[in-house]
Amino acid sequence: MAVSVSQGNEDQRRSSNNAIVLDLYTIKSYLAAILSQVQSRVTVDTIRPLPMFLGVTDNAFCFSPAAFTPPVKKLDKASTEKLKSRIKLNFSFFLSNYALVAFGVALVVALMHPGMIAFLAGLWGLWGVHTFLISNEVIVMGRNIGNLISISHRSSALALITFVVIVWKCLWPAITVVTLSSLLILSHALMRDPKHIDTSNSSGNRDDDDDSTGGYASGGSEVLVDRPVV
Repeated sequence: MAVSVSQGNEDQRRSSNNAIVLDLYTIKSYLAAILSQVQSRVTVDTIRPLPMFLGVTDNAFCFSPAAFTPPVKKLDKASTEKLKSRIKLNFSFFLSNYALVAFGVALVVALMHPGMIAFLAGLWGLWGVHTFLISNEVIVMGRNIGNLISISHRSSALALITFVVIVWKCLWPAITVVTLSSLLILSHALMRDPKHIDTSNSSGNRDDDDDSTGGYASGGSEVLVDRPVV
């Protein structure tokens, strides 16, 4: 019996050690770490020139036929690895450009929904007044406006209004931004051939390009070698 109880305790210890705990603090920490890593990589210095990003020639604005090619010519066991390799390499090299694409899509979609912008501006103003009344006293006709409605009731009402505005005005534009950005970025990451990325037209930033791509720009022609990013 003693051995059985001891074995059960040992199993419980192993299961508790292997358990994945998900709480609000863990999620916030994980998202903060991802955001910090992205911010450290998305900089103005790592924005690739437009001809390089679009695969066009220097002399004439014409797309190079070798710039965009299918990642695999036939499906086999190595197809998945080739797809992952190309996506990782292009994301590593064009991450700042992809961030600009997503920002541009978000800006265009937002301008197409002026009602959403007006409601968000109104929400920002209401939350600003709420925060101001918490830390300051506003006396009108001998009465403190901040005490007319309690802080908890104001916070609950503003939270409800915010939720309604997000679902009513922001949900569909947000889905549109995510969908369009994902389609554009993934299409470019899949089709842009890293073997034909010529960095000679950005000689002023060669050292930065080599460092940001993990040393994949090499040789006299300075092209990227299609291999996974470690």
